Amino acid sequence: MLNNISIRTKLLILLFAPLVLFATTAVYLLQLNSSNVGKLTKALYETSYRSISLVLNADRDMYQAFAAYQEMQSQYVSAEDKQKAKADFHENVQQTIDRMEQTSRIIMDKGISDEPDPSSGMTIGTAISEVDRLFKIWVDEAQAHFENNDYSIESETELKQHFEEARANINIIGEILENYSEQEARDAKAEASKTSTITYAVLIGEWILLTLFGVMIIRKLSWTVSLVRSKTRQVAEGNLEYEPQAKYDKDELGQILFSIDSMIGKMRELIGSIAGHARQVSTSSGELAESARESAAASGHVAENVQLVTSLAETQSSIARESNVAMEEMAIGVQKIVESMNVISDHSSTTSGMADESMATLEKLLDQMNRMVSTVADLSRSVNALSDKSDRIGSITEKITSIANQTSILSLNASIESARAGEHGKGFAVVAQEIRKLSAISLESAQAIQELLDDTRSEIGQASEFMKSTVDSSELSAAALTEVNHGFEEIVGSIRQIARQLHDTSAVTEQMSASTEEVSAGQETAATSAIDISAKAQNISAATEEQLALSENIASASEQLQQIVGKLNEAVRYFKL
Repeated sequence: MLNNISIRTKLLILLFAPLVLFATTAVYLLQLNSSNVGKLTKALYETSYRSISLVLNADRDMYQAFAAYQEMQSQYVSAEDKQKAKADFHENVQQTIDRMEQTSRIIMDKGISDEPDPSSGMTIGTAISEVDRLFKIWVDEAQAHFENNDYSIESETELKQHFEEARANINIIGEILENYSEQEARDAKAEASKTSTITYAVLIGEWILLTLFGVMIIRKLSWTVSLVRSKTRQVAEGNLEYEPQAKYDKDELGQILFSIDSMIGKMRELIGSIAGHARQVSTSSGELAESARESAAASGHVAENVQLVTSLAETQSSIARESNVAMEEMAIGVQKIVESMNVISDHSSTTSGMADESMATLEKLLDQMNRMVSTVADLSRSVNALSDKSDRIGSITEKITSIANQTSILSLNASIESARAGEHGKGFAVVAQEIRKLSAISLESAQAIQELLDDTRSEIGQASEFMKSTVDSSELSAAALTEVNHGFEEIVGSIRQIARQLHDTSAVTEQMSASTEEVSAGQETAATSAIDISAKAQNISAATEEQLALSENIASASEQLQQIVGKLNEAVRYFKL
């Protein structure tokens, strides 16, 4: 599936995935820390601290009510002071009842009315009810004793017993609330430990996935660059024997490999075609040279006959029959010249067509080579872009390291503040320690990413050097093809020159044929037209000499064509098909 994703998308994933994961983890930890702190604060303050404060105040009010009752029953207190003590008694009683009711509401709201006392097994709800019941009994009996002025030892002993039982239940309530606070702290610590374990597991999983993804991308880039370097070095060495891949990836690297394999295949076909055409040109030039030699021989033979006609022109009458035979032989020679020139013209046309095809093929090869150089340059730019993005990832890793260091400092400050808070700050100390551990792990992970980025930059630098070597090799190949192109231009020029010379030779041959027909027709009047025959013989001699010179030029051009074809074959043999 990753092979169908573009390089740009993979790099964006590698860049933004750590940021998103780190931000998500940080937000989650902050929210969790806030939740734990809020939960701990709520449990300690609203439930324990506030309830214990109300219970202690209620106990104080009970004791003050008891003191007021004792003052009311004292014989040494004035009536005014007794009335004041009575008012204090009722006020403290009401305050005790109000505070116990507030404590009961808090306990009911928090749903902890069933919290038991470890020693007695009494629940906090039952203890509150007992305090309320026993305190009301004590209040009613105290008021009755005061109104009836009954302060006997038995009644006072029973009254004090109810009072002490009520205070004992208040102590039970305090112990239950303290146990509840300790249990909540332990639960918060266990929740923090569980959260830390989950966080560590998530972070380890995230870094493993990111590391695997980065390693896959780096291996893919290294493999592609190595394969491209191998193929281009093979082409630079002239070896076009290759096996295309069975399947190409759909990303940019796969497209580059497909383009290089296609280019090598086209070069192989093109150079093979050039080699075949060069062999055909070599064969045709050999045949052309042979035809030129035959034409030269025929021209020499015609020249000899013309000289013979010139020397015997004065005695034409006596040897008219011999002149007729000689003219017939000359006609045969001219016919051979015409046939040879036709053969040479056909070969010249074929050679010219092949040369034009070779020129077009060579131009395609040059275009393919230029496209290869452009493709390699694009790959070099992609490698440079990879280097820039690796630098950006390195900068982000440095920021992550800075954030981890700051988190460690903040956790240290939190530990100091929790130590100052004493017993109530133990939960914060645990959270601060876990955050410090998490920041240390984040710092180690950031350092590991930095080391991986350094290796990636080294690989990208090597890839850049390989791209430069590939570009140099491609330029050398392009220069070699340019030399081949110049050679073909010389071949085409020579072939066109041969075609022009053949055209001139054909015109001369036609003139010779016409002259021969005139000589044959004038054999009957040979005696009376000796002067005309002599003049025409001189014309034929000049034309024959011109034809001989043209034949020599054709032979020379054929030799030049052979040399050019030899150079072309040497250039083509550089490549292994």
